[in-house]
Amino acid sequence: MSLNSNTCWLLSQWSIWARVGRAVPNGYGESPMFKEVAAKITKPNIMITDDEAMQIDAILAKLNVRDAEMAKAVVTYHFSNGNASHVARVLSYDAKKKINRKRADVLVKAGTAWVDACLFMNEVA
Repeated sequence: MSLNSNTCWLLSQWSIWARVGRAVPNGYGESPMFKEVAAKITKPNIMITDDEAMQIDAILAKLNVRDAEMAKAVVTYHFSNGNASHVARVLSYDAKKKINRKRADVLVKAGTAWVDACLFMNEVA
């Protein structure tokens, strides 16, 4: 699996895989928030393997345990096709306080970097 510049692409492909339901997600995809978001999305073609998607899913599940807000930002961002303003609105609603677009963007970038680091560590090991 290719890393670094492809991490955003892998996350986008994971979101497509998760929406289509080709395989049962083993972590983050089991949450009620995920099912709510997934129900509203159309189903395009998948360009990654089930194994790659399940690896991304497991990494996002770990991120959700470590930092739930960051995980929700990453998932919402990729399920909304890269809309940081939407992420800010969703996070603001959940937190019951105003979260601006800049903070949402920082959470998405930090979460993506965390996923990238996990992918790198898995490839090195």
